[in-house]
Amino acid sequence: MSERSLRGYLLLPRPGDLVKAWIFPSTFALGVLSEGGVGGGDLLRAAAIWFALELLIYQARYQWNDIRGFEADQRHPDRAARGRLPGPPSRGREHKRASALVALGRVTAVAVLVVALHRLDLAAPLLVLGVAVFAVAALYEALRARATGRSDRIPPSLTAGILAIWAVVGAGYAIRALAGFAAAVDLFDSPGLPVAALIAAWAFGIAFVTGRWALEALAFARCAEDGGISWQVAPGQAREHSLALVRWLPKRPGAAQGPGDCSLEDWQALDGDVSPLAPWEVAAVVAAAAAATTGRLLAGPAGFAEVAVLAAAGGLCGAVVLTGRRLRCPGLLAGATVLLGVAAIVGSPRPALVALVWLAVLGAHLFFTAQSPRTLAHPLRSAFARMRSRFSRTPGGPAAMALSRR
Repeated sequence: MSERSLRGYLLLPRPGDLVKAWIFPSTFALGVLSEGGVGGGDLLRAAAIWFALELLIYQARYQWNDIRGFEADQRHPDRAARGRLPGPPSRGREHKRASALVALGRVTAVAVLVVALHRLDLAAPLLVLGVAVFAVAALYEALRARATGRSDRIPPSLTAGILAIWAVVGAGYAIRALAGFAAAVDLFDSPGLPVAALIAAWAFGIAFVTGRWALEALAFARCAEDGGISWQVAPGQAREHSLALVRWLPKRPGAAQGPGDCSLEDWQALDGDVSPLAPWEVAAVVAAAAAATTGRLLAGPAGFAEVAVLAAAGGLCGAVVLTGRRLRCPGLLAGATVLLGVAAIVGSPRPALVALVWLAVLGAHLFFTAQSPRTLAHPLRSAFARMRSRFSRTPGGPAAMALSRR
């Protein structure tokens, strides 16, 4: 794969990261559902905030990350596929300068949008979002500078700096989720709602990023002669925060039993025999517990006992679903049904909302952990391709498939 052109990069620095753009509209839709509807003005305002957050604020933030990590990215074995700020290293200063100017232009465009759409009252939410995004970015960049670029061990030691990086990366998902909720509901009508939503989104973000980093770390892996995996990395590549995660991956790719069986590009490593103590698994259970609580509080205030029961049920159902490796999809539906029943038993006014929020969070986690290094950049495109492939292999298409099941 050839490296992206500088022009293409500046136009949209991280197209693959738009996979996160679903979070804002999803939480906005859940908020609208809890409120029973939305006006046209509120819908237009939410769309403007979403556009500014994903295509202006966050893309500028990614450019900052790519400028700081330019040298390390140029040494990455999959630098073309990753799509970061393009080289060559000899033109690094020129390309960094161009990217910085475009990033500044994106931030300026946010201010222009606020003035142009002044009737939508965008100044306060976009100011808060911009400050939050870049504050988290500054903390992440500082932690990464201190905690990476020094070790060539695989996996590297678990230092406080690496653990802090894993904790901080969930903040961006919390920003997106709370922004979506805030565009639809008054988060402070129920005191516990912003806290529960913050925990659910933050934990989901930790699960998403650590799982993604574990798959990206396979770029430093090769198939060994015995069918296992060998690793090679240089300290200057500064990937300790992702390579530390490989300690929880299976030791052999897929069903490899010996020489010739090894394949990494299509290996769905997170969907295999991983440790239940892997960061993405633990964080997903926390997210599931907080999601059930969030769903309940969207319907209105609730007592501590009811919230505690639903949190415990949400976490337990999530843990059971994640444990059943080969039955995760049926388990997901069964878990939602159980949670629906528990919510009804404890007297929740809208038990379906509890199950729906839980289903959205855990279902998204299962979808992303089913990816391989090849599908990681474009999971939706890959999912549609698999669906088309299945239908095309069936004589007569969908109708024949339906008949064959009878």
